[in-house]
Amino acid sequence: MATDQYVIVPVATANNEIQGGPLLWDGTSPFPLGPGLKIITVEAARQGGYTWPARPATELNAATLRERVASALAENRAFLGRGVPTNAEILAQVRLLTKLTTAYGKLLLDQTDTTDGT
Repeated sequence: MATDQYVIVPVATANNEIQGGPLLWDGTSPFPLGPGLKIITVEAARQGGYTWPARPATELNAATLRERVASALAENRAFLGRGVPTNAEILAQVRLLTKLTTAYGKLLLDQTDTTDGT
């Protein structure tokens, strides 16, 4: 029996936010749902105007911090590959490493309420 992708959505049409999924389901087996919820195909959800909930700010900040850490690490590799740096380049690198350390520390400690200092 084929399985399709489904999502869990509210029965009340005033809220068009997807509550869960996507998940695989054969469309006929019993599927326990909480009150006020129904299960529909991903395609039906798209056509019905259902949307995913907005990601929390802390999750977006964590993604930003990861990008900044990756970028800073690449810049650090480039710095280490250069010849003898000037004082200005050394100062810029210390600032970069300070921001890198701050971003990495925030990720490590799960302090993603802000990206300040990174």
